[in-house]
Parts: sequence; C-alpha cells; structure tokens
Amino acid sequence: MHLNVDLGHLLATDTIVVANNRQVLAFKQSFTQQQPNTQLPKIFSWIQYLNHYWKTRQLHNQSRLINAIEQRHLIESSLKVCGQSSHPQLINEVVKNYDYCTNHQIPLSLLAQSKIQASEVFAQWISHYQQYKKTLNVIDTNDLASLILTDDKLTQSLFVYGFKTLTPLQDKVFKALNYQTLQLQQTQSTEQYCFNNTLDEIISAANWAKQQQQDNPHKSIAIVCPQLSELQHQLTSIFDQVFDDLLTETGQKSYNMSLGLPLSQYALIQDLLNLLTLSEQLKKDRIESSLFTQVVSSVYVKGYQSERSARHLLANQTSALALEYFSLERLEDALTQCPILSEILSQITHQTNTQTLDQHLTSFNATLEHWGFATDRNLSSGEYQLLQKYLDSSLILNQLSIHQEPCSTVIALQILKEITSQVIFQAQSSQSNIQIIGSLEAEGLRFDKAWVMGMTQGFLPAKLNSPRFISGAIAAEYQIPHSSYELIQTDAQNTFANLCALSDHVIFSYAKSHDESEQLPSPLLNDFYKHKPQEPFNVEAINLESVDNHSAPEFLDKHIKSGVSLLKDQMACAFKGFAHRLNIESVDEPHIGLDRREQGNVIHNALQYIYEEINTKEALLALSSSELNSLISRKVYAALKRHAESGFKIIEKARVEQLLAKFIETDKLREDFRVLATERSVSVDIAGLNFNTRLDRLDEMNNGDQIVFDYKTGATSTAKWCGAQIGEPQLPIYSITNNTQGAAFIELTSNGASFKGLSKDPDSLPKQSTRKGKCQDWDDQLATWKNQLNQASQDFQSGQAQVAPNKIACDYCEFDLLCRVQK
Repeated sequence: MHLNVDLGHLLATDTIVVANNRQVLAFKQSFTQQQPNTQLPKIFSWIQYLNHYWKTRQLHNQSRLINAIEQRHLIESSLKVCGQSSHPQLINEVVKNYDYCTNHQIPLSLLAQSKIQASEVFAQWISHYQQYKKTLNVIDTNDLASLILTDDKLTQSLFVYGFKTLTPLQDKVFKALNYQTLQLQQTQSTEQYCFNNTLDEIISAANWAKQQQQDNPHKSIAIVCPQLSELQHQLTSIFDQVFDDLLTETGQKSYNMSLGLPLSQYALIQDLLNLLTLSEQLKKDRIESSLFTQVVSSVYVKGYQSERSARHLLANQTSALALEYFSLERLEDALTQCPILSEILSQITHQTNTQTLDQHLTSFNATLEHWGFATDRNLSSGEYQLLQKYLDSSLILNQLSIHQEPCSTVIALQILKEITSQVIFQAQSSQSNIQIIGSLEAEGLRFDKAWVMGMTQGFLPAKLNSPRFISGAIAAEYQIPHSSYELIQTDAQNTFANLCALSDHVIFSYAKSHDESEQLPSPLLNDFYKHKPQEPFNVEAINLESVDNHSAPEFLDKHIKSGVSLLKDQMACAFKGFAHRLNIESVDEPHIGLDRREQGNVIHNALQYIYEEINTKEALLALSSSELNSLISRKVYAALKRHAESGFKIIEKARVEQLLAKFIETDKLREDFRVLATERSVSVDIAGLNFNTRLDRLDEMNNGDQIVFDYKTGATSTAKWCGAQIGEPQLPIYSITNNTQGAAFIELTSNGASFKGLSKDPDSLPKQSTRKGKCQDWDDQLATWKNQLNQASQDFQSGQAQVAPNKIACDYCEFDLLCRVQK
C-alpha cells in the first residue's frame, strides 16, 4: 500500500493534510520509500490536523475541547431542555446535520427562517447547544476551523492530498493557508467480471488474492468491498477457508480486514455489561432468567473452568423454571454445586443507588473485580486489546459527571452502554500485504494489484441523500453530498476515477443476485461477462440397458431411524418405502415466523410441561381459573423460549394458550385418569425391524386400562387405521408392542378439542370417539394391525420396491424426482 504521487520535493518542515487515517499510513510509507534518508514531515488527516492545531494553541485559550461522546451528551441535554425526548437514532441525525451545517457553512438563521418545521426545531436545538457550550466554556471539533480562520499568527502553508471533493469549510481553511494540491498520477487498465451471486464473487476474489500472493509474496493486494460492513462475516468466513486461517488470531491472519465494530458488539463487552446489569438485579432479588443464564455461562467469570459443567447445568435448571423473572432462592439447592459462583452471588450487597457518574464508574470497576471478570482466563491478544479499549472508554463517565446530575445505577448503566455503542474498536491487524477495505478508505491509495467488488447500480451512482433537518433545496444549494442528481453524477465519476487509479490493472466485478434480490451493474461500467466460462463437455451416446428393478437386495441392517414413517410409506407405496434406504436428507423450506412443524412442537412441548406438573384429573380440577391460566401461560412461554422474539411469537403464544385452555376444559370432562408418561421414546420391534417411536401421552384409567394418545393439530379419523393399509401407524405400532387397551387421536383445532379413537372399554374414552368405518373390536383390531405391520416390515426387508402408490401416497411425496409413476 502506497501513494502514486511524487513526494521528492517535500521537506521535513512541511505539513501535509490527507483525507483519512489510512492515507496517513500510506503517505508515510511512500515518503520513506522515496526519501529514505529524510525525516518525515508532519502528516495529518483532516480531523488530526484540527486536533493538532488545538494542542498547539490550547495554552492561549481558556476553553476545553470536548470529545464526540461528550458532545452527544450535551446535545441530548439540549433536546430535553427543548422538550424533545431523545433516542440514539435521533441524536445520530442531529449530530450528522450539525456537521453538515458546519462543514458546508449553512447559517442556522437560514434554517430558523425556512418555514419548515423540522429545520426550525433543529435550529432551536443547535442554538441551545451552542449557548450551553458558552455557559460551560467548552468547544467541539466543529469549532476548531473557525479558530484557525481567525488566527493571525498561523502562516504555515499546507500540502493537501486525497480529498475527492473539499467541503466549503475545508476549502476556506486551506485557501487561508495557501495550500498546494499533490496530484495523483493515474495510469491504469481495467477488467470486468460478472458472477451469478455474491458468494461466487467473494470466493473468486479470495482465490485470486491467494494466487497473487503466491506468485508475488511481496506485492500489495487490495480487495475493495463497498458493502464491507454488511458482508463482513461472509468475507471473513470465505477468506479464512481459502487461506486456512480458521481459529487464527486477527493479528496473525493472512489478510487484514479494515473494519471496526462498536464495543457493544463484541462478546466480551456484552458479557461485561450483562454482568453489571445482573449485579443490580441481584440486589433487588428480581432476576431476569435469560440474563442469569448468559452470565453464569460466561467464560470470563471467575471459576468458570473448574465449574463449567455445573454452571451449564445451573443455566438449564434456570431455563426449566419457565419464568421470565425469579428469586435467587429458587436455585438455592442447585447453587451448592457451584461453590465459587455461589460465594460471588452471596457477597453482592445493596449499595447507595444514587451517585455521580464517576462514583458509579468506581462501583462498576469494583463489581467487575468482585466477579473476577477476565482474571481467571488467559486472554487472547484481541481480547486483551478489547478490554483495554473498554477501560479507556469507560473513563468518559468521569467527564460526563460534570454535566450529569447524580443518578441511579440503571441510568448510569444505560449511559455506559451508549458509550460502548459509540466507541469503535478493531484489534491490531496483521502485517499482511492483502488488504480488504471499503471504497471510501481505498480512494487515493495505490496497490500492486486491486479487485473492486460490488460494482452494482446500488453502489454507483449513490442514492439521493435527504438530510433529516435540512431541506432539499438548501442541501443542494450548499452542496451537501448526494443532495442533487448533478452532485451524485459528479461524485460517481470522481469515485470511479479514484477506484480505477488503485493499480495499473484493476478488476471490477458485480454479482447478478444478492440475498435472492436481482442486481444490475453500475452504468459507469459496461461489457460485463461471466467469469471463467467453462468449456463444453463432450457427450458420447451410450447404449441403454433395461433392468427389472421392482425388487431390491435384502435389507440386512435391522436397526433403523424413522421407523414409523418408513412403514407408513411402505404400506402406501413399496417404492416410497424403499427410498428410505437412500438416507436422503430433507431440507426445510424457508419460512417467516413459525412453520407448521414448529407450531406442532410448541403444542407438544407445552402439553408435556403441563401434564408433567399436573398429572391427574383430580389435580386438574383442583386448579382455580387463574391458577390454570397461569400454568398454561408459563408452560407455553417455556415451549416458545428457544424462538427469537418477534410479533409472530407473540401471536403464536396467544393462539396456543387459547387452544390449550379449550382442550383442558374438554379433558376435565373425561373419566378419572392419571398421566403415566408424556413424550416418551419407546423401542419397538416389528417383525425383526428395530426402531424408536415416541408416544405423545399415555393415561391410566380408573379401571386399569391404559390408553395411548397422539396429538393432532389437523382433522383426523379412525378410518385411517382400519383400511387395507394403515394411514397413521404410530398408535397401532405402540399398541401391538405394549399392553394397551385403547388408542385415540386428540384433535386440537381452532374449533375446539375432541377425542377420536378405539378402546376395549367404551367408557375409557369420551362418548364422541365412536368406532367408524371398518374398525373392529379392540382385540380383533390389534390382531389385524399386527398382521399388516409385520407384512409391511417383511416387504421392506425383502426389498419390495414396486411403484404402486395408493390414492394419497403421491401427495407431498419427497421422492418425486426418483419415482417413475405415471401421473
């Protein structure tokens, strides 16, 4: 990485201002190469130059320079004084528009008189903020340029490099300092590739980078990705695989990805903040279950290595409470297996809640020390740097305590979380010659080889930018980037020219689809073609041979999976049963919310949890209406817990609660019963074929009869048991291999709940479950089932594979592509 510009005339006494920090590094490297025996001149980015000026002049100024986070806090305070409730996204917009006004020299008075409500309110906020700064005698970075312009003693000239377009403020400052522009020398050719999807594009770029590195180990290579933030994880995964960098420390990887993330997005910081939050909940003994499980499972808490298994068991027991919040005494027995953790928890005491922010910071640090956070584990280099960055950033609370009145721990924690969401961190990168960078960072740099991905219409030209608090007419008049189509066109052309100058030869590429959305190439490029077209295969004709394949070899493996569905398919169509031998994995279709299978699992799990706790009719009747509703709500919550929070989950919880309430009222009307088992896995043997099946529920009646049940969320009929083939064999399989006196479907639909089945004693099932169709008396039906199931098992084992489906066998068949049935 270097700059393609002549630096031979620069002196050690010169000052150079470049567009960004990466250009600072490249400038230093290029200057050293061109003038190895000369001291480096002063090289700054624009922001670095402003701060450097302040450091050289602050002894002559009584004001204090505040940082970006302190600036946000003061702006937020100004909004509150003006009666506006604040939100991080709103503060982001206010800061962004404040920067626009400063850098593009837009007078606040113009916005205040614009007769546009949003602009007028914004002008009021910033005016109050400016007055607030005067009262506190502080300034922010946006005030520094005006100080330079009024400084008569500043006569030093500047060299400027790498700015695509100067803002009006930058142009004014640079002209006042008699600046000279260092011109980029552009020599380049381009090559263009098109790919079917983003995955193929990334894989090709990674393989190209690896090949370039192998061919020229000392050459600098750039992979430019305009969507770097969005594609970060996909890029990391693919480059790690291509370069064999899986489980490799960031500083030791074969490539360097230039992308920092907010502190709050790193697992170590998330665990740290969760720990502080949990400590506050422990003082009040109202503990959030999900938060508790995350903290006790954290590898950074003291004693994790020695108590790892016990702590994960504790987390499971916490989840089993099926409570959103709980008291610590509920886990008193379980905590005895985690003595180190138990001691930590027992010594957390209630302290003064209202303190200044600097006092809260001291308390937070004491809490981390009490938990032994990150002290009982050897931190990796990246983790150590991350923790140090957090400790440095947390000191901002000391600065904010000047402006913030004493507050509760909850508010102090919220402020700390906002700080971690604003501070960007990137672990120290490797010295690799392969750089994966964003398009803005890449502009102005020079590499030996360069590949620019994502050259789509969505990247160049950019979309129209409409500042939230500045009208479109004012934004265009003052040339805010992308605020008019003319500015967009100019910017796109400048950006493209800078990307073309990355190397003597630049590869541009785009993918025709991304996340199932079609993409078009940027209009600045043309003549795209597919990457590396394959040579056509030579196809030779072969003679076809007919074989009789109605019968397969004998099946020797007597232990199988999915035995119920296998026998069901064998009876419906011999070829469909044979296809189970192929062990074809089924793939779930993409869906939004919970699909039918997941909905069924939720109902099954909720009913299991309910009847494990209340296992007799007597206990069910003893519950009051409120107790029953609470029981149902808790168990449905537990059954849905593994699903992500969403509107679908909320709707599903309400639906299932209503459905189960209807069913339980129906269940109360049965004869006395006792639930013997729910969701039990049972091993069965059908004519020598061994497999496991799962029964939904097994009840024992007062007369000693055992009835097995199968929950169904759709329409059912006992006629499926009593035809030439058994359409639903799960209950018949269990019945012939166990001592049961009845079997029934429990039909759960929006219309209500009902029982449909067969039993030896008619009183063992509700009256509505009468026999229908060709069903026989219980003992005779058992004998028939046994013959049918044994025959199906023997047919499967002997290899019967005829394509002879019954009338419903082809419905929803997963073996459509293999089957030769005439349709």
